[in-house]
Amino acid sequence: MRLLGLIRKKYLLCLAGFVSAMVFFIIFGGRDLVQIYHLRAEWDKIKAANVRLREENRRLAEQIEKMKHNKEEVERIAREELGLVRKGEIIYHFEP
Repeated sequence: MRLLGLIRKKYLLCLAGFVSAMVFFIIFGGRDLVQIYHLRAEWDKIKAANVRLREENRRLAEQIEKMKHNKEEVERIAREELGLVRKGEIIYHFEP
């Protein structure tokens, strides 16, 4: 009976050691949980940036369509964003 108890203790000790080693490997192994967490956070940031860029592309495509059919829109953008003027116009620049 005493031998059976000793074998059982050794078995449980080996099992505990094996489980501990497996847990350690899972947490700190090649693809540890911390690295997976950081990769997941980076993945979420990339997905958010992708959504933002898709919206910007959609908006720019709308602007291109407007410009194809509306010469006044092209002129407005040329004046406001590029600072262009018509031939013969005089620009007055006032300092505040």
